Amino acid sequence: MIYRKGWVPVLFRHELERKLKEQGFENWKEICNFLCGEGDDYAESAKMPEQYDNRLWFVPLYSLTIPFQWLIRGRVGFATTSKTAALFSRITGLK
Repeated sequence: MIYRKGWVPVLFRHELERKLKEQGFENWKEICNFLCGEGDDYAESAKMPEQYDNRLWFVPLYSLTIPFQWLIRGRVGFATTSKTAALFSRITGLK
């Protein structure tokens, strides 16, 4: 994928290839390899759901803490700069 600031997907490789073919570029494959890198990213993206499935244990654990957060702090959730959020980020691997 080609990304902009904040890792928001803007254009997938297959979309770029399709647009370059439509425009009549003869070296569309070289352009795609230069912009997106060589290799098959689709195989890597197919593995992503498995990686996130391994982190699903966190959802029920976090859900159990919601009533205690509300009673103790009067609100639910963590600031992204807090030590607790940093700990959860490190444990789950999510940023």
